[in-house]
Formats: sequence, structure tokens, C-alpha cells
Amino acid sequence: MAVPNIQTVDLVATIRDISPNPTSDVSFTFVDQSTGEKSELLAHKLVLACGSSVFMAQFYGLIKEKEDSIAVKDSSITTFKVFLDILYNKKVPLKSMDFQLLGELFYLAGKYLLGPLKDAIVEEVSTRKIVTEQVLEGAKAAETQAHLSKFSGALFEVCSSFLKDNPESALEMCDNEEVSEENSLTLHRLMARANRTKQKSTAPPGPICSNCKHGPCLHGEQLTEDSFVAGSTVRVDGYGPLVYETVKLEGSIVKLHMNPNISHRFRIA
Repeated sequence: MAVPNIQTVDLVATIRDISPNPTSDVSFTFVDQSTGEKSELLAHKLVLACGSSVFMAQFYGLIKEKEDSIAVKDSSITTFKVFLDILYNKKVPLKSMDFQLLGELFYLAGKYLLGPLKDAIVEEVSTRKIVTEQVLEGAKAAETQAHLSKFSGALFEVCSSFLKDNPESALEMCDNEEVSEENSLTLHRLMARANRTKQKSTAPPGPICSNCKHGPCLHGEQLTEDSFVAGSTVRVDGYGPLVYETVKLEGSIVKLHMNPNISHRFRIA
């Protein structure tokens, strides 16, 4: 007879929601900039370290954090609590969050090297169905978080595409939104971006190229990480008409079949 599990730990129910004390060994402190009110969130170093290599280095690395109380100055307590919940495997519905909160969460995901969380946030933003009342809010959030290029770009794309497909919504916003310099400038920039947004094609996709595996074919285009396909043939800029077969991509370095040491720019043959 197998020995039953004696230790069954539910990270959320046991040590996150119900009784973070006395097992917690680190606290994150916050100061409200408008009221000066202080607050804290309790956590467990081991749990955080298992979720993020940054926390692993911070708590258990060669130059580890000596203090058990860490002041957080680049995040609100609301956003950081959601971030900690995710590290404790708590189910967090991204679809219920506004754009500002998603942007702040995307920043923390980048800071603590949580690539899958960043991808999930971009996916949520890119596929979100918005209405007229959310367009200006989204554009403002995109401008505020412009340093987060993937997040900001995805949000701008959603807002400008909506405006492109629903031009009458611009008139609605002019009629309903408060008249202010900020709103006017944001709406102007958004309309300019919408004007540059390509109309989504309704035509069926072309045949897939046997070489580059894209349709339409990318012949002559600069080879990028996104367009890389192992086994395709490429030309090397400055090396004339010779073609090479790609083998793999190591970071941003393309490895070739016959000449693995070439590290120039490539174009798809």
C-alpha cells in the first residue's frame, strides 16, 4: 500500500489568503504618495524565488538582499498584490483588468523576467473587444506606458483599428468626452495613427512559399527573428549571388549549413 500524501500545500488557500503569518519571511512596503499612508504585503521568499529568477538572485544569490522588509517605489500596492497572487498560482482574470492595471502588471512581469505573463497580457490586449467609451482611455494608457513598447504597441493597434473601422466613434468622443488639452491631443494623435493603420484585408491568404514558409513570399526581404525558418535558403548582404541554407537561430545569430561563422545580415532568397 502506498504511503498517502501527508503534506498537501495549497499555496493560495494555506499560506497566501488565510494565514501568511507566521510563515512569511519577507514584506513589501508601500507609501501612498497622496496621503502618506503606509501599508505592506507579506510573502515567502522561497515561493517567489521559484517563480522568478530575479527573486532567486535577490534572496539566495551571491549578493542577496539583507533586509526582510523591501520598499516598493515603482508599483502601486494594488498592482503588486495581483503580481504576487500570480506567483502563488492564484487564478487572476486578466480580462477584468483595465488598461492601466495591465500596463503596470506588464512592467512588473518585465522587471522580474516573467516572459509568459508578458505574452499573456499582450494577447489579452490584442484580442480585447473595445467600445467607443474605452478608446480614449486605452490611448492614454498606451501613451503613459510608451516605454513598454510591446504593450503600448498592442494597445495602440487595438484603439487605432477600432477608430479606423468605426470612424463615427471619433465624433461620439468629441461630443461626449470632456473638452481639455489632454483629451484633444490624445484624440488627434490617435486619429493620425488610425489614418496610417492599414485596412485589414478580407482577401484569402496567398499560397505558402516552400522556402520561407510565409504567404505571400518574403523573397528579398531582410531576415528577422520573426521570419526565420530552419532549412530555408538565404543570401548574405555583400556576398553576391551565393545562397546558404539556414540551420538554427541562436539569439539573434543565424547559423548556416556550410558556413556557420558568417554573422552578416541576410535576405531571404
